[in-house]
Amino acid sequence: MKQSEPAGENRRSMTRALLTRPEWLILLSLFSVAPFLLTFWVHGDGIGYVACLRSAVVERNLDLSNEFEHLASHIQADAWGVPTLFLSSSSHRPGIDPTFHAPQPDPVTGRVPSYFSVGPAIAWAPAYLAAHGLMILRGVTGSAEGANGYGGLYYLAIALSSLVFGAAGLLLAYRFTALAAPRREALWSVLTMAGASPLLYYLYLAPSYSHALTVFTSGAFLLYWWRTRHADRAATWFRWGLLAGVLFLVRWNDVVLAIPVFAVEASRLLRGDGTRRTGASIRLLLACVSAAGLGFILTASPQFGAWQYFHGQPWVRYPVDYIDFTPDGWWGTLFSSRHGLFVWTPVALLAVAGLFRLFRRDRELAGVCLAALLLLVASNCTVRDWWGGASFGMRRLVSGTPLFALGFAVFLDDVRMALAQRTARRGGGVGAGSASLGPRLLAPLAFFGFSVWNLLLLAQYALGMISHSGPVSLTTIAANQPRVVVRLVRLAGEVLK
Repeated sequence: MKQSEPAGENRRSMTRALLTRPEWLILLSLFSVAPFLLTFWVHGDGIGYVACLRSAVVERNLDLSNEFEHLASHIQADAWGVPTLFLSSSSHRPGIDPTFHAPQPDPVTGRVPSYFSVGPAIAWAPAYLAAHGLMILRGVTGSAEGANGYGGLYYLAIALSSLVFGAAGLLLAYRFTALAAPRREALWSVLTMAGASPLLYYLYLAPSYSHALTVFTSGAFLLYWWRTRHADRAATWFRWGLLAGVLFLVRWNDVVLAIPVFAVEASRLLRGDGTRRTGASIRLLLACVSAAGLGFILTASPQFGAWQYFHGQPWVRYPVDYIDFTPDGWWGTLFSSRHGLFVWTPVALLAVAGLFRLFRRDRELAGVCLAALLLLVASNCTVRDWWGGASFGMRRLVSGTPLFALGFAVFLDDVRMALAQRTARRGGGVGAGSASLGPRLLAPLAFFGFSVWNLLLLAQYALGMISHSGPVSLTTIAANQPRVVVRLVRLAGEVLK
C-alpha cells in the first residue's frame, strides 16, 4: 500500500503537468458546443481535399474522377448534423467552382488532379481508415449501408479530426501566448479567437476545409521556435524545417510564416556571439540551413509527389491564370466589405494593435509576428480572388490565429493595467471594490461581446441573409443582427415541433 500511493500521486502530477486548468477550460468550451454546431458534410474546397482521401483509401488509387463527380452532386444529400436541419431554410445553396471542384484532366498527364494540398487528407486518414474498417465490418454483419467512403461515419471522422486538430492548435496558441502575456489574458484571448473569428465557422460548420488544421500547424511551429530560439545546432534547425514542411503540406501559403523566423535566426548566426570567427559563423549557418532544408523536403515531399503524379512536374499547373498579384488586394484583405479582416472580424484590429504594443516587451517576438502576418496578407494578394470566394470572413488568415491571440492578449493586459493604475490613483473608499473589479471583467466582456457578434454574423451567413462571395457593408451586418435573432427563434420553434 505504501508503494502504490506515490505511484498514484505521480500519475496525478503527470496529468496536471500535461494540461493546465486554463487548457482544460479551452477544451471544455470547444467540445461542449460541438453537438450543436459540428456539421458532417463536404462542400466547397473540401471537395478537393476529400477526393484524394477517399480515392486512396476506398479505391486504392488516385483516379479522382469518380470522387469529384459524386462529391459535387451530393453536397446536401450526404450531409448530416444538427445545423443541417436549417439548410432547407437558407436562401443560399452550396455551389461549386467547376475549375477546382470539377476539374478537367491535366493536359500533359491526362489525369484528373486536385488543386488542393494533400496535408488535410493525411491528417484525416487515421480516423477515416477507422471509419472505413467499421463500415466494412457492418457490411459483413449484413448492414445495407455500404463502405463507399461517403457520408455517415466517414464525414464524422473528418469533422472530429478537424475539431481535435483545431482544439490542439488553440492549446498551442494558448501556450505561445502565455509566454509573453499573463495566463488569464492568454486564456480569454484564445477563447475570443475561437468564438469571434472565422475559425468558428471552419472549426464546426466547414470541417472539410483545411483552415482548422492550419491553427495546429502554425501553433506548433511558432511555439517550438520560441522555446528553442537562438539555437546554433543543426538538429534544432532540422526540426524547424520539419515543422515548416508541415505548414506547407497542409496549406501551401502558410510556409511564409516560417520566413521571418529563419531570417532572424540566420541573421543572429551571421553576427555571431563574439567567440566565433566570420568563416566559422558562415559554415555553421550553411550547416543549419542545409539541415532545415532537409527537414522541409522530408515533410513536404508528399505534396511534391502528388504534383509530379498529377501534372508530370513537382509543382502545380493551374488551368487558369489563378496566380495574379493584385495591389487592390492589400486594402481589400484588411478593410474591404468583401470579407475584409477588420470589417468581418473587428477584434483582429485590436489584436494587431497589441502586436505593436508587444515591442515594449519583446522586440524580436513582435517583429517576427508582425512580419509573419504581413507576409500572410501578401500571400493572399498573389491570387486573383483575394476575398476567398464564398468565404466566411478572411479565411486565408485563419492560420494566423496564434499571432492574433498573442496580440489581443497583450492588448487586454495593457488596458487592464491602465485601468488598474487609474483606479489606484483614485484611491480607496466606497465603491473601490467594484471599481477594482472592472479591469478583471474586461477580458470576459470582450470575449462575450465579440463572440456574440460573430455568432450572429455566422447565422446571417448560413441562412443566406448576406452574400457569401460579394461585398456586405457593415451597416447591413449591424441591421441584420437583431433580425437574425428573431429568425433563429422561429426556426428553432419549427424544428422542435
